[in-house]
Amino acid sequence: MYEVSEAFHKQYADMYDRFVRIFFKDGSVRTGLFNDEFYEDSAILVSCEVIKIADIERMELLEEQP
Repeated sequence: MYEVSEAFHKQYADMYDRFVRIFFKDGSVRTGLFNDEFYEDSAILVSCEVIKIADIERMELLEEQP
């Protein structure tokens, strides 16, 4: 299971402590602050919500607000 969290960490490391848009495999989308925290090597913390890595299709940075 460590391979999943390590790959995710490497892919999205530049997004820590920034606001992101998360696209889920079920088609839903959420936004929040991506924290540098992993739970049980299979989930991440975004705006105080634990999200399973397996449920995420992709993430992108939100545009900076002026």
